[in-house]
Amino acid sequence: MKKLIGIKCKERFFVSENYQNRYNSIENLLVDGKTPEKTFHPNWCVLDSEPVLIQKYVGQPDINYRYELIDKTMESEKTPLILNRDEVAIKEGYGWYWKDEYKIYQSLYKLFSDSQPAVLENVEFEYKTIMEVTEIREYEGFKYDTQRTTYQSDGIWDIREKEINHQLIDKIIFPEIVLPARPSTLTSQQSFGIIRQYIKQHINLDVATVTSDYNFCLTVKKKIPLSEPEKYTVDVNNAWYNKRKRKPKLETRYRRFREVECFNMAPKAYQTYSVISGFRGENQEDLKNNIDSYCENLIKFINEPVKDCPYCKGMGVVLKNKERKNGEG
Repeated sequence: MKKLIGIKCKERFFVSENYQNRYNSIENLLVDGKTPEKTFHPNWCVLDSEPVLIQKYVGQPDINYRYELIDKTMESEKTPLILNRDEVAIKEGYGWYWKDEYKIYQSLYKLFSDSQPAVLENVEFEYKTIMEVTEIREYEGFKYDTQRTTYQSDGIWDIREKEINHQLIDKIIFPEIVLPARPSTLTSQQSFGIIRQYIKQHINLDVATVTSDYNFCLTVKKKIPLSEPEKYTVDVNNAWYNKRKRKPKLETRYRRFREVECFNMAPKAYQTYSVISGFRGENQEDLKNNIDSYCENLIKFINEPVKDCPYCKGMGVVLKNKERKNGEG
């Protein structure tokens, strides 16, 4: 006997088979003479009313088993066009085998049969409406890229709806189809991965750079153009890879920007990095909005150009499109 459960939503019923605490779709059954309407969840269908009659199509065994000549031009009195299977073969176990007196003809024939249409049979069932809700809706578009490992060459994988976490009590009380409307969270590691990948995909490398990029920490630094280039001297013959002693060869170079850390994070405690909290939302849509808002605001801050204040000489910066007021640097 099938045990069906339903959720009443306005005048419709979302129905699934409850089998050993698992949910199975009823889409292959006929409910009150109709095929159930599929929903966005693979294990749930929707009906216009509580089920009264449930039926299923049951296949019937083939009939008229016979052997027919492979080459019909060989038809004769000794090799007729058709041989009845029950006359020339005998059943042993699960198979049919030619009788000894007919085995010499076995290679000349091929087995055929006729199929029968499936018939409708009533299905015994119990049905129970377990809750009523005002709305069951589909939350779309939850997909975020994350880096599979520390190494970018290992590719990207997606965090989707199935990765969202819910409170244990909600998972006990509510069926899966209702959980997206309940409080939804991601872990710190999941949230770290989303932010990490978003930064790397949207960072303006003329303004900022990622200086530490690992599964356990990430650092972003602003590239701040200097108000005046700084001159410095290097010995090009004293490189770390040049082991031979050579006469110093000095070369003048100019430093045109400096780097200042503007953001760091880690999924758990590591050195002095800020530990990122897992994203949270009142439901799946709210969770997505919180993720999008955080990432957009963060990358806007990271990509905002700044430059050294010419009056402070490296002690302050000037934001783009911001005018100095009252003599401030």
